Amino acid sequence: MKNPIRFIQFKKEFETLRDAITQIEETDFRVLWIDDYYDGMLMGMLEYQGKKYRFEIISDYTDNLHPRFFAVIELTPEQIATESYWNNLFKEYVGTHNNYDSNDKPKMQPQAMHPLFYDRYKKRHEPNYDLNPVHAWFVQ
Repeated sequence: MKNPIRFIQFKKEFETLRDAITQIEETDFRVLWIDDYYDGMLMGMLEYQGKKYRFEIISDYTDNLHPRFFAVIELTPEQIATESYWNNLFKEYVGTHNNYDSNDKPKMQPQAMHPLFYDRYKKRHEPNYDLNPVHAWFVQ
């Protein structure tokens, strides 16, 4: 892609840019994990055509719960590694209930273990993917 559409631009101009980016169906990808949830998923990681991508909601979910529109965002290998690190830490100390990357039964860790994740998570450098290219989008 010569001049990629950045996430920040796609969020602001979705209605005018949506035809410039490929829309994919939910059957085209596999959600690996969800990082945030409000009456449905808001963001997380997915696998599409053998590659990992970030997905983030771009529609206002507070006024309109459905439909929800999501951007599929390209990440660098370092960004993927960082997202995977935090997800693995979440699985270890909180649980696997937000993960869909295996056929294992979801498991919650004891409440006493949760601070081992959340105390670290609060101190992390929060990622900003606004300048990352948008690869695709989907509706749920």
